Amino acid sequence: MDIKKIFLLLFFLPTWLCAQQRIMVIADPHVLARTLFEPNSQSCQEMMESQRKMLDLSFDVWNALIDTALVQKPELVLIPGDLTKDGEMASHDIVANSLKTLNEAGIKTLVIPGNHDIGGSAYSYLGAEKEAVDVLGTNAWQTKYPMVYQFTGITVDSYSHSYAVEPLEGVTVIGIDGSENNTGTGKLREETLEWILQQADSASKKGNMIIAMCHWQLLEHFDRQSSLESSCRLKNADDIRDSLMHHGVRLVLTGHFHVDGITTYRDTTGLTNDSIVEVTTGSPITYPCPFRWLTLSNDRTNVTIETATITQLDTIPDIYTYSREWMAEHVEILIPQMANKMWSKMDDAKEMAQAEFGETVANMLIDCLPSTDEEKTALVQKHLGPTIVALYLLHSDGNEPEHPEAATLAQDMYDGMDNMIDEVLSKKIGLKSVLGPIIKPMVKAYAEESLQSLVEDVTNWADKKNCDRTDDLNLTLTINKPRKPLDIDEVKEQPITNGQIYDLLGRPVQCPEKGQLYIQNGKKIILN
Repeated sequence: MDIKKIFLLLFFLPTWLCAQQRIMVIADPHVLARTLFEPNSQSCQEMMESQRKMLDLSFDVWNALIDTALVQKPELVLIPGDLTKDGEMASHDIVANSLKTLNEAGIKTLVIPGNHDIGGSAYSYLGAEKEAVDVLGTNAWQTKYPMVYQFTGITVDSYSHSYAVEPLEGVTVIGIDGSENNTGTGKLREETLEWILQQADSASKKGNMIIAMCHWQLLEHFDRQSSLESSCRLKNADDIRDSLMHHGVRLVLTGHFHVDGITTYRDTTGLTNDSIVEVTTGSPITYPCPFRWLTLSNDRTNVTIETATITQLDTIPDIYTYSREWMAEHVEILIPQMANKMWSKMDDAKEMAQAEFGETVANMLIDCLPSTDEEKTALVQKHLGPTIVALYLLHSDGNEPEHPEAATLAQDMYDGMDNMIDEVLSKKIGLKSVLGPIIKPMVKAYAEESLQSLVEDVTNWADKKNCDRTDDLNLTLTINKPRKPLDIDEVKEQPITNGQIYDLLGRPVQCPEKGQLYIQNGKKIILN
């Protein structure tokens, strides 16, 4: 090899190494220390039957993930919350010690709390009755994870466990702590959001790629997701989403929902080409046991996302099949909640019946409707149970349209709802023929928007202009592209009004200053 080739190799070697930098993303491992449960105990069996997570395998799955990291040696491991089952000190000790092991192997780690990590109640499951155990308090969080909060150059919010740090050259990670008051609901204080936006601005000025990480979701991954499961997103998620997007955040990593999904939201104001992509990673102790790999480009403009799954454990050679069968058996615990939401829409039907046909027909309908939660659940289970299970497995697989059964399952859902309504209305002679043709379309319209969005894997499904279908599993994203040039050349003096004011990058301005240049209603203005 001649001198020129050697020089070129040495010159480009650092670039090549940087281009191969990878991040491992693990969400919702829900580690439960083995010292806190005995699989054959009554309390443990009752706990396992009451939820859909394979908590008895959480310790083994966690160790498999740590072993994977030690072999693959990513530059960084990110965990967006729910490190433990319910914040047990013993479980946190396991997680913290594992992260220390990664750090000692040269693998950096960053975590942020979820709704199962701080405070609340936690139990051991060793006998007939569960017994309370110590949990991690909010004041101990940063002490328990020093590998995060003692990171060189880290900046920490005064009001939460949120932080900003540059763990890799040219990459700023903003950990967003939404666990205020440890209520289980994700919420940000105004002061914390303001602090986060300041950190984003600072990173943007440096030209860094920004990766935000939060346990709760900011974006909907199918239409009306928030109305069906209100706790999946942060409070005021839309406003927070827009604020982050307009302050240069293009990528946010989340968990909480236990299902892999990637969705994109684009600025609809027309002022910029800003967008934000949310990558939600499913839990490794629910089917199909996923985690993610992120590969960063050298110039920090692109990120390639790959989805991986745990394939086997020492005790279970085929964890994919095992976890699918487990989910099929346990996802039915969601049916009572879904039944209440479905039957709540019948209030509209009662009002319609009274308005159209009078009080007698309305009372007949009321007499037919299930009156207890048990009756509602039984009806949904009978007519929709298998379809609900199949749809959940389909959604867990991701990229739903690639599966041939997607459209069939949607139709099965509609047919099941029709049959359920027929059974209810058949309790009164003639009622099915009178109300069936009216109630069935009403119920279908309620379900259709969300269901079609899910099986077609399209967010904002009803809005054809801004609809989005992003690959849920594997894709490359450009997240640091230049903003759209503003096609505005008119400058007007304008008094301060109540209308929204934007800066020249299209970001909302809360406190505009007189004499400065802004944008309002698509026009450049100078406030006077």
